[in-house]
Amino acid sequence: MRLLSLRFAAVLCMTVGLVAQTRDQTRQSPSECEDTVTTAAMRSCESVRYETAQRELRVAYQELMEHLDAGQKEKLRTTQDAWLRYRDANADFQASLAKGGTLAPLIKISSLTEMTTARTVELRKEAMP
Repeated sequence: MRLLSLRFAAVLCMTVGLVAQTRDQTRQSPSECEDTVTTAAMRSCESVRYETAQRELRVAYQELMEHLDAGQKEKLRTTQDAWLRYRDANADFQASLAKGGTLAPLIKISSLTEMTTARTVELRKEAMP
């Protein structure tokens, strides 16, 4: 029984330590992201990449909208709405392949980031004269 209590105490201490470590890693700088080893740190880094990709997508979208007539703008809005639904559904699917494991959230945000970056490139090509 005493051995069980010691194991429980050890697991509890490790859990508290991991939670504290995760809180300290809420935002990683790009140089820190190169050497991340924990899933939580990787997710934090990928979140920063995703936020940047989202901002770049919004800029590319707005720049393209400035060059379109009313009909084209409506078509782009419709296309972008459909693409966003596809991107989100695809990221959910990719994460589901990890079957709820600890990597599932990392897989999801990585998928969102990569697809968002690719869409930004696509929109920027369309904005070129």
